[in-house]
Amino acid sequence: MDGSAFVEATELPKSEPTVILHQPFWCEENIWHLAQHPCLGEGERWVVVLTGQEEEVVCWQQRAADEGAPVMWDYHVVLVNKHQGCQIWDLDTRLGAPIAAHDWLQGTFPCPTLVRRAFQPRFAVLPAKDYVEQFGSDRAHMRTVDGGWLHPPPLWTAISGQNLTLNQAVKRARGGLDLQAFEAFLRTS
Repeated sequence: MDGSAFVEATELPKSEPTVILHQPFWCEENIWHLAQHPCLGEGERWVVVLTGQEEEVVCWQQRAADEGAPVMWDYHVVLVNKHQGCQIWDLDTRLGAPIAAHDWLQGTFPCPTLVRRAFQPRFAVLPAKDYVEQFGSDRAHMRTVDGGWLHPPPLWTAISGQNLTLNQAVKRARGGLDLQAFEAFLRTS
């Protein structure tokens, strides 16, 4: 990633805007914007918050890590879109977006039985409409003790929803679906 606030989307209809807001390390806000993007079409949409069962979650194929190496996220947020099949939009993956849900799962969690239980993924699946209406972030989780930024913030203003904080979403994920149950959700949704 070049650190810019925008990435070009691929394979979008010519009549739709081709720019998708993106700021590295701000997946919860990136997905909030994406969930409203017209490029997603009319299909059902869900925002998926993932974290580790007890701590961080280990994910492969993420741009934040060296090629072939996993990254440990405190949490990560992606979007499931049911427009032309079940697709995952992960704006931080090397796998491309959108990608078939099965391919994203295989690339992001290639060897789940080799990962310690604490770092096994857990998923909260939220209707995208609810996430857009309720989510808010004061961005405090990305501040250092002296008030600086851990990673540069997005250029857009902070999201000001009142009924769902990032901590609440992560807590839901920690008590949410395991990998097998999430796979079943994707097959039946």
